[in-house]
Parts: sequence; C-alpha cells; structure tokens
Amino acid sequence: MAEWPIAKLYELAAPGKNSMATGPFGSSIGSRFFREEGVPVIRGSNLSLSVSERLIDSGIVFVDESKASEFPRSIARKGDLVFTCWGTIGQVGLIDERARFDRYIVSNKQMKLTPDPRAADPLFLYYALSSPEAVAQVQGASIGSSVPGFNLTQLRQIEIPCPPLHVQRAIAGLLGALDDKIAVNERLADVADALAQSIFQIRAKNSRSLCMSDVLTPILGGTPDRKIGAYWKGSVPWASAKDVTASRAGVVLDTEEKITELAAEKTRAKKLPAGSVILTARGTVGLVARVAQPTAINQSCYAFVPGKIPASILLHMVRAASEHMLGISHGTVFSTVNMKTFDHVEVPAFSLRELTELDQEISPLHQVVEANLRESRKLASLRDLLLPELMSGRFRVKTAEKIVEDVT
Repeated sequence: MAEWPIAKLYELAAPGKNSMATGPFGSSIGSRFFREEGVPVIRGSNLSLSVSERLIDSGIVFVDESKASEFPRSIARKGDLVFTCWGTIGQVGLIDERARFDRYIVSNKQMKLTPDPRAADPLFLYYALSSPEAVAQVQGASIGSSVPGFNLTQLRQIEIPCPPLHVQRAIAGLLGALDDKIAVNERLADVADALAQSIFQIRAKNSRSLCMSDVLTPILGGTPDRKIGAYWKGSVPWASAKDVTASRAGVVLDTEEKITELAAEKTRAKKLPAGSVILTARGTVGLVARVAQPTAINQSCYAFVPGKIPASILLHMVRAASEHMLGISHGTVFSTVNMKTFDHVEVPAFSLRELTELDQEISPLHQVVEANLRESRKLASLRDLLLPELMSGRFRVKTAEKIVEDVT
C-alpha cells in the first residue's frame, strides 16, 4: 500500500511571518516576571514526550498582560502546537479544548506553530509530530551535547506524512477517541481514589492513634549490582521514586526498569506482594503509591507489606503518615526519611472490627481504580501501535477502526 505524501512543516503553517515563532529572547519573561495570575506561560515542564499529555496545565506560571503584550509573536492560542527547543527536545504540546486557557505565551525555550486550517488538522499534526519517527527526526537534528537544542530553522524543515485533510481528520478522530477514553478512565480512577481517601479520613478522625513504628514495619529496598547482567532486564518490576512519581491514583501498575528473579532472591531488592505500599524517602520525599503486582524497590524508598492491616487500608494509612511527616514539628519538613522517622509519626489504631468494615468500603473503590487504569494502559498500547501505521499509510482508518473494535 502506497504511503502518504510528505510535507515539510513550514508548508503546513498558516500564512504570516508569526505562524512559526520562538518565545521571547533570553530572560525577557524570566522568573522575576512570574505572577499568580495573568497570561499563562508554557515552559518545558508543561510539555511531555507522552502522547497522552497534550498540555500539562498544572504548575503553570503567569506574567502580566502588559508584559505578554510586548511579545505578540510568542502568543499561542487554541489550535496551536508548542515545541521544546532547549532541554528535552522532541516534546510537543497542543492547545485544544482540554486546555485550561484560550491563550498562552511560550517561554524562551519553546517554539509555537499555528497550522494552516486549509492544509493541516491540528490534532493530526500533534499525533504526527508525536510519532516515534518524528521524535527521532527532531532528536537526530539536535545541536549541543550537555543541553540539547533545536531551533526554528530546523523545525521548519521537519518532514511529516500529509494525507488529504479529510483523512487527517479521520486519523485524528480515531486516535483522539482512544485518548478521550483514556482521559475518562483516569478521571474515574482519580475520583474513586479520592472517595476512598475521604472514607478513610472520616473513619480516622474517630480513632485513637499509635506510633507508626508500633503498627507498621518499614522495609528498605536495594539496587542489584548493575555490573552483573544476570540481575537485570528480567520480569520482576523494580520500583524507584520515579515510578511512584509517575503513578496515577496511588497505583504503580508497572515500572521503568525490571530485575530478574535471581536478583530478587540474592540481593536486598526483595520481591514484595501486590498491595504493598511504597513511600519515597529520598529526593521528592513523602510520595505514596501501592503496587498492583509483586514488585521490588530500590533504596530510595520504603515499603510496607499488607498483613494485619489490609492492603486497601494500608495505602491510606501510609498517606496519612506521610502528611504528618511533611508537616511535623510546626512546619519543619523532613529532607529524607529514615527508620527513626517512623518513631515520630502517628497513624490511626483501628480495631479489628473497624479494619474489616473499612476494608469492605474501600476495597471496591480500589478495584475501580485498577480496572480503569489497566484499561487505559491497554488503550494507550493500542494507540501507540496504530499511530505509526496510520501516519505511514500502511493502515487505513477502516482497518484501524476494525482493530479497535476487536480489541475493545
């Protein structure tokens, strides 16, 4: 089957010299200009290499209207795409109906593109530029070593497949429907998790407290020797603080790195049962998540294994302890967590009857969380499979629709 024709990105930009533009020069809108309200600024932290994250609207900073008005060429509106030109290049964002604001200004390390609606569908462009081939093309053209760079001249020359506009819209519609379902699932998971947390907090208010070290036994993880090949690239998930940070609704479904059964047996990175709860102890301290499958952890985390405390309650108990840790001693924040820390933190001391009743209330909500996150993971894998095939023209939309129908 013939592949789609190829177009350079500048050929798909709207007429006008500012349809492709960089952010303000240097520190023109540096941190000293940031405000709590005004015109939102898109920085590198608001973009991602993840296809599911078209724009990260959390952690947004603002500049005054008067400051933003000095840089009209750097204003991005709905339908515009944004790219990182220094740092994590290959990141692309799209300002669409999901975005919190109608108008943004891009930072000095970003670029923006306003597509020509007669030539390109913005969502199609987003998927085309998020494909592995396009990201590799951008990263392969980078300049610099310690801090990779990518400039506007290079962006103009990026090549992407360019089917007819009606086909672009059909492709974007199919991939967008998968992403919409993923977004719905994640919101449902978040709501179920928040409801479970509220139920726990209500119960905890009426419970007496005990020292955390009297109720829970912390387990410190470890890192198998990386020089021993037999310890790595196995089937055992190995969680670090990065995996906890990336978790959704308090669940680590999988991990970035895996170790072997041999490593789990011979090193401190012991395999912990599903339902175990991880607490980050170094770097970003106090993040909490439970593991959905047997998992080992590294030494930047502590784990707590369900037993007398059911798995459903354990997550919320460690969360409560973490909140106490981060606010203990009149605002003093622990920079790290060690075994002695748990002697200074209290957790609810539920009776056996209370544990049973609470478990019956919370467990079904945890099942909702995991079911939605697992389906989202399946849909994301399907989207990532279809994306390059649709972009290349090897799959037509009808073929992809049939695959989606069969899988879902």
